[in-house]
Amino acid sequence: MKSLRIIVSMMAVLGIFYTANQSVFASNSSDSVQGYSADAPIDNGTIVRLDGQNADRVKVATQAQLQNMFGVTVDRNQLSFTLSNDARDNETFVAVSGTYNVLVSTQGGTISAGDYVTLSSIDGVAMKASTKEKTVFGRAAAGFDGKSATLGKTDLKDTSGNTTKAVTLGSIPVTIDIRRNPNEKSTQVAVPDILKRVGQAIAEKEVSPVRIYLSMGITAISIIAAIAILYSGVRNGVISIGRNPMSKKSIFRALLEVILTSILILIIGLFAVYLLLKL
Repeated sequence: MKSLRIIVSMMAVLGIFYTANQSVFASNSSDSVQGYSADAPIDNGTIVRLDGQNADRVKVATQAQLQNMFGVTVDRNQLSFTLSNDARDNETFVAVSGTYNVLVSTQGGTISAGDYVTLSSIDGVAMKASTKEKTVFGRAAAGFDGKSATLGKTDLKDTSGNTTKAVTLGSIPVTIDIRRNPNEKSTQVAVPDILKRVGQAIAEKEVSPVRIYLSMGITAISIIAAIAILYSGVRNGVISIGRNPMSKKSIFRALLEVILTSILILIIGLFAVYLLLKL
């Protein structure tokens, strides 16, 4: 009986330890908020991006760098647990996953729950995503019609300073899920995946379909030209040797020149392809 009690006690202790560990792991896995430095204080609910190569500093995200959206600033007082660092300038807490309040505008129209949102023309402020934007920030967990629970209004202006549209600002919960816009309508010419991968491997960046097909054309022309010159040179050389066996030495020298010319044409063509994809 005593041994049985000891075993039961040990199992109870292990159970408590397992449960505690599971709670810690769950807490850590759901902890998506971290502190960062900033050049100036950033309003809560603002979409931000990392500041270049500095992984500990954030800046307000802009529509021009849509693909660099990183997270949204949150109120530290609403967080259950935070670790502050006095060494950080204008310490800002940023959530990169989960559902948090995000500043939005009516630039893209009325937002309904479930709509994808992305950056608007106003830095750090989201709007309803259309089919034109390549990247979305997440999905709205609530709607915003610009009539209730508003934070103010502002005017959008063009490069000349003329007002193009008046929009209303608000704040709604958004489930963060930065990804390629599922509703995007691509106007690009379809390119086989293998050609895309080859082009990206050479250029080390995304390459337009026009450049890929031009590169294929240049490569094909270079190969055909090299083969044609080589074939013509070898054929003429063989015929010349048959007619005048005594001139083998000069004919072989001419064949060598033809071969080198063919290789040079091929190299120039491939180099042109590299420049076309790289630049």
